[in-house]
Amino acid sequence: MARPMSERWRSGLVLLLSVALFAGIVLFAPGSNLSAVRRLLGLQSPLGNPAEVPDEGTYAFLATQPGGDDPVAWDPCREIRYEVNPDGGPDDAVELVADALADASEISGLQFDYLGETDRRPVWESRFVPGFGRAEPVLFSWADEDEVAELDGDVVGLGGAGAIEEGGWSRYVTGAVTLDTDDRAELAAARGLDPETVRRATLLHEIGHLLGLDHVDSPYELMQPHNSGITDYAAGDQAGLAALGSGRCS
Repeated sequence: MARPMSERWRSGLVLLLSVALFAGIVLFAPGSNLSAVRRLLGLQSPLGNPAEVPDEGTYAFLATQPGGDDPVAWDPCREIRYEVNPDGGPDDAVELVADALADASEISGLQFDYLGETDRRPVWESRFVPGFGRAEPVLFSWADEDEVAELDGDVVGLGGAGAIEEGGWSRYVTGAVTLDTDDRAELAAARGLDPETVRRATLLHEIGHLLGLDHVDSPYELMQPHNSGITDYAAGDQAGLAALGSGRCS
């Protein structure tokens, strides 16, 4: 026996409202628990937008996709989780990292999620590749050359990331920034430079590596290997970071 029209109408309305509620939760609910559902439904979108900066200046990428010029980058649809081990760093180590990441985020559009302090120590496979497993958060820390051989000589910091390949496309999934406990900022102060500005510039430089920028020969960019007085991301640095924040979701 056919159901009355009013009953069918109510059933259809309930179904429609249920679908709308589910779609709203999937699209707008915060956190990472629903990210897999969003990816499955093809609803992933970048969490932030890269700054609209001119494609000028000089920049280079640490790695590019096989057979192309697109850079290896972080997934812009996922937050980059990070921890800080402040041992050996300045008193404001956590705030220093957060402020520098905010600057990098504003340019790249990439979003960061602070998980808290940790006692993890840095491990490096090479100058730009940390020795962490793919599931480990980015580690910000301070160390000396006795603990981290890559800090030997005039190296004041290390930054880089580890990538995986899925479906022929590579993306960064973990990384690290390690700064030398030998505070060169005090030496800079002797030359009339502000120590805090120098510390911040060093951290911004290493975050550039973390996000995928390589060194450049230009003396007008922060990503030059031997800083000539640049204390913030310059034109080429900004263009490179914006390009790294324009990667595809996976």
